[in-house]
Formats: sequence, C-alpha cells, structure tokens
Amino acid sequence: MVDAILLILREVLEAALIITMLLVMSRKLSIAFNWIVIALALGMLSSWLLACYAYAIADAFDGTGQEWINALLYFSVILSFIVIASIIAPLLFNTPSHVQYLPLTNESIKPYRKLIFCAVFAVGLSLAREVAEIWIYVGGFLHDPNLLQSALIGGAIGVGIGTSLGVITYYLLVFISARAFLNILFVFLVLLCGGLSMQIARQLLQIGILDSATPLWDTSSIINEHSWLGELLYALIGYDSSPNAIQVIFYWVAVMPLLLILLWNGYRRNRTSI
Repeated sequence: MVDAILLILREVLEAALIITMLLVMSRKLSIAFNWIVIALALGMLSSWLLACYAYAIADAFDGTGQEWINALLYFSVILSFIVIASIIAPLLFNTPSHVQYLPLTNESIKPYRKLIFCAVFAVGLSLAREVAEIWIYVGGFLHDPNLLQSALIGGAIGVGIGTSLGVITYYLLVFISARAFLNILFVFLVLLCGGLSMQIARQLLQIGILDSATPLWDTSSIINEHSWLGELLYALIGYDSSPNAIQVIFYWVAVMPLLLILLWNGYRRNRTSI
C-alpha cells in the first residue's frame, strides 16, 4: 500500500500544483474558472485513451512509442508554459505591489484568451500523462481482488494527499498580492520547464537517441530520488540525483527562453521609466 501511495502521490502532485497555480493565476487576473472544466475533461479523456492503447503505443516505432509520446507531451507542456510566461512577464513589472487582483479590461481580453488556451492545453496534457500512469498501474491488479483493494486504498490516500496539498497551496497564495504571486508563478514555471526538459532527455536516453554519459554529480547521499522527499522533488521539479551533461543541457535550453523573456521585459520597463 505504501508503494501505491507514493506512486499515485507522485503522479497526482505535479498535476495538482499545476492546476492550483493556474487557478490562482485566473483569480488574480479576474478570469472565470470555466476553462478548468474543459481542461479536466480533456485530460481525463486523453488519459483514458493513452491507457487503453498503451500496448499499441509501446510497440510503435520499434518499441519506442511510449518514450516518444512522453517526450512529445513534456515538450508540448513546456511550450504552453513559455507562452504563459511571455504573457505574465510584463505584469511582473507593471503591477503595483499593493494590488490584490487585476481587473479584466478590453486591452487584456485578447492576450488572456491565449493564456486560457495554453492553461487548458497544459492542464489537459499534464493530466493525460499522469492519470494514464494511474490507470495502467491500477489495471495491473485487476486479476487479483486482494491486491486491487490495497492498490485502490493506497491510490485514494495518494490522491487525497496530493489534492489536499493543492487546496492548501491555493488558499496560501490567493491572499497574497498579485505581484508577489506572479513572481512565484514565474519561478514555478522556470523550475517546472527545467524539470520537464530533463524528463525529455531521460526518455530519449532510454531509447538510445541520445548517448548516455557519466553523471556530472551524484546527490543521492543527500536526497535519494527514491525516498519520499526525492519523489516529491521529482514531481515538483523533475529532480534527478545523478544527471548527465545531456540532461543539464536540456534543462538550460528549456529555461533560457523564460529567463530571456524576463530580462527583455525588465529592459523595456527600465527604458520606459527613463
């Protein structure tokens, strides 16, 4: 049961935090929550399809189909986050520190529509990837009622913990100023994009597209990635205790666009203030 709790919690936690952060973003920008219904429906349907056709997907491309699908999902989520970051970056420098919520105006409607589209896309694809793993994991116990019961109980506990952490995070963030939250959101997007890019590298390493190399460092003696803290950091930022040079390169390739977006908007803000 403990294994089921940790596995389900790892799958749920990342999706729960993504949903939480984007819901708080909607609240701060005075955007209705209607989009989350579409995102959840898209995610659950996609995850069910991925789970149903898991064997066919795994056999595709000479047995590398699952890794390619995972890499594509990670890449798509990263692109969505980069677009979201490009929209919120100007707000980091133009929002007064005391403002709690930003009003919805005619000027902000158009970029916010793009923001909502990317939010639906990111949540839907994140759920597709995470929940499909849960369907497949639970499906493996259907032949044994005793093991299935234990897996379902452990899974329910894992979902409950992940959801509770998401709810607590929502109420902690919803009461801070809009500017403070947008800064937190931007850091979150940077860390998540970096972590997802390392996941892409790991998938490509597994199928031999990239050459594996000696790890640059090993922090397993400090935080083992298979411990509960390691599993938590893996879900949050894609923690790897012994990454190689390829993974680090992928990390910075994903992070650099967001940092450049931030620097460019800071530069523009300084020029207009002179």
